[in-house]
Amino acid sequence: MEQRLTLREFQAKLAERLKAVAERPGEVAKLGFVAAGQHWLVDLDQVSEVVTVPHLTPVPWTQPWFLGVAGIHGMVYACTDWAAFMALPADPPGNEIRLLLANVRFGAYAGFRIDRALGLRNAAGMRRLPAVEGAVSWETARFEDGDGVIWREVSFDRLLAEPRFLQVAA
Repeated sequence: MEQRLTLREFQAKLAERLKAVAERPGEVAKLGFVAAGQHWLVDLDQVSEVVTVPHLTPVPWTQPWFLGVAGIHGMVYACTDWAAFMALPADPPGNEIRLLLANVRFGAYAGFRIDRALGLRNAAGMRRLPAVEGAVSWETARFEDGDGVIWREVSFDRLLAEPRFLQVAA
């Protein structure tokens, strides 16, 4: 039977792996996650934390993809449903749903609801795919791993400056 980790254990193991990866030059580690059945990558320095989804307070007259706001560590985070924002069909909710918090150095307290955090992925071991014509500016690359899984890399820095993302009013 698969061993289940508490969020605290997951975060501790992730921190250990981050430290180990930082000590190995030449490796490009990214955080992998799943949302709407697709695989995504984001640079580790663009994420501050992965947390369980707290109580969300809805905000009236906002876009359907805007989930509301949540108090996390004494700060108010604006929370977005990643699948809905991407206009992708959502998977049925599971018990691994998390909130991926963007690094506050971007000047915004933003959280993204994802289906599952997958931990570290080494993009150096993946094959970079050609750019997709018409891709959004914040999708920086696509990769294919050894199992044929396509990974889409995103830049929270670019996403948080995207006019469509900033316009949460309906």
